[in-house]
Amino acid sequence: MEYRNRKNTNCVKWDGLKKEFGEEDLLAMWVADMDFACPDCVTEALKQYMNAPLGYFIPPESYFETVVRWEREHHNYEIEPEWICVTPGVVPAIYWAVRVFTKPEDSVMVSPPVYYPFMHAVEHCEQRKLIKCELKRTGQTYEIDFDRFEEDIVKHNVKLYILCNPHNPIGRVWKREELKRLLDLCKKHHVMVISDEIHQDIINPKLGREKVTAAEVGDYDDMLITMAAASKTFNIAAVQNSFVIIPDKANREKFKQFMENLSLGSGNAFGYIAAEAALRGGEAWLEDVIYGNYEYIRERFKAECPEVKISNLEGTYLMWLDFSAFFDAEEELKEFLQRTCKIAMDYGSWFGAEGYDAFARMNIATSRENVERACDSIICALRERQKAMQQ
Repeated sequence: MEYRNRKNTNCVKWDGLKKEFGEEDLLAMWVADMDFACPDCVTEALKQYMNAPLGYFIPPESYFETVVRWEREHHNYEIEPEWICVTPGVVPAIYWAVRVFTKPEDSVMVSPPVYYPFMHAVEHCEQRKLIKCELKRTGQTYEIDFDRFEEDIVKHNVKLYILCNPHNPIGRVWKREELKRLLDLCKKHHVMVISDEIHQDIINPKLGREKVTAAEVGDYDDMLITMAAASKTFNIAAVQNSFVIIPDKANREKFKQFMENLSLGSGNAFGYIAAEAALRGGEAWLEDVIYGNYEYIRERFKAECPEVKISNLEGTYLMWLDFSAFFDAEEELKEFLQRTCKIAMDYGSWFGAEGYDAFARMNIATSRENVERACDSIICALRERQKAMQQ
């Protein structure tokens, strides 16, 4: 993968530092995209399209066929082209689905620590109730507390659950038996499920975990919606193209009607072209994975600063770091990371669970030079902190 300096390119990750963190001179290891050029097949397809008049665009049947093939060959999920609804992103699709499939006073459940737009989608939807069923931490990994999961569904009369598979920010790739147990509980209590699988293609091969699509573990077509995209896989978020897979015709028509009421049209031409090109020709690019950075960071901290606990990274390119041996309050961690180390990360409290003020999410989809710089800065500063505390 070819590293690109993305400063001064209207890049949220680098040029949005001042707005999000109040400082510009930070090493950007926060928002989840890559510092790598997208596959050549994508840029070539877009260049070719740019040579044509940029008039109104009909979504090509080949796009839908390509998504179907990708899901079948890479995720063992057999879908039909007509099941696919195209949206400008998974996040807006989640927002819309909350509105479509719940009504005022309904409860929607999530499992923190989890990608914070899940919670925003509920909080920004009039009169929906947000229920947090927190994951259970066991060592350097996490599990679903199934007893509490069912209790919360019954207690709060939950109507919709938003699943993250693989889970962001903790890096868990849920096992088949975990997904089946979760979905069976939802089916038992008539809970609809949105499965955000946008990180579905980014799985750590060294940990031996198989990515399992939730919809593939049983018959849940009438209650399950799968959301995914080529954007995380191939670093093409800017083209705004995601696919929402809704097997049930009645549910699909509800979702489509909502989109029509918003007068969204059929979507951005560049998104269809880029996503199709990536899914058709980007497989070799994808094999050049970034988990060497994970191994490097894990070994550096294990050898030089083992007090920082790192969750097992089974999937995604987002590491979950526990600094609680050194800090109690989030403000202390912010002061350390931003002022002392000059690094921008997502803070643990953003992910909606209690007790994570000393945690941070690190995006490792960047150059080894940036990763080494971050490790050097953090480890050196923590050593100095330890010396000061011992004096």
